[in-house]
Amino acid sequence: MVSESRVTSVEAETEDGVEARGATIEEAVSNALSQLGANREQVEVQVLSPESRALPGERLSTGERRVRVYRIDEHAANARALLEELLTRMEVPCRVSVRRGTGTAGSSSGGPVILDIAGDDLGLLIGWRGETLRSLQTALNLMLGEEGVETRRVILDVERYRARREDQVRELAERLALRVKRTGEPYTLDPMHAYERRVIHMTLADDPDVTTESTGREPARRVVINPTGPAQGGPPERFEGARQGRSSGRSY
Repeated sequence: MVSESRVTSVEAETEDGVEARGATIEEAVSNALSQLGANREQVEVQVLSPESRALPGERLSTGERRVRVYRIDEHAANARALLEELLTRMEVPCRVSVRRGTGTAGSSSGGPVILDIAGDDLGLLIGWRGETLRSLQTALNLMLGEEGVETRRVILDVERYRARREDQVRELAERLALRVKRTGEPYTLDPMHAYERRVIHMTLADDPDVTTESTGREPARRVVINPTGPAQGGPPERFEGARQGRSSGRSY
């Protein structure tokens, strides 16, 4: 007889890995590892629902998390081993785990490999506005690259710094899109890094009332949010007075 908790914790095992759920990400991963018969060092994790939404006919408990766990492939294993060696030489005590990102349309190599770095006092590894972390990521990808061979891109994250930053940029995009729709005027943001601009574009891609475009050259390249129709009106944004942005070609 299979217990009810077992049925709800592990959803399915496929060639692509095991899907599982739990009250926390850690619990969901633990459930998947039990099903795979593997330990954390042998797998990579893809978070499916940081904020779970029930499918038709499905009931999810509040705060429940879902993940898919894969046995680690050679490229991800090599990336983790190389990063661990680099960090050891830099005398940075930490732990490195593998997480799988979401693949993009038309990509034959799948989603990126995300290497999560965990430890104490890792602020220096992040650097000002993530500059040190991005430089380390660029160096790692160059060292892993093979001429003529397409490999999955490697992304570095420290204590979920990048994930939190992407959430902030996503919220900013949604808030400014509301302003553009209300005023009917284009909005130009301050210069951003490439991955932050990508978050803006992806967040607003399905909004029929606005379009986005990148303009300028690095390091001053920035995103412009344009309305697709006339001003829709409505009350001013709650924090608009406290954090003045710029419209009509001026930057935020």
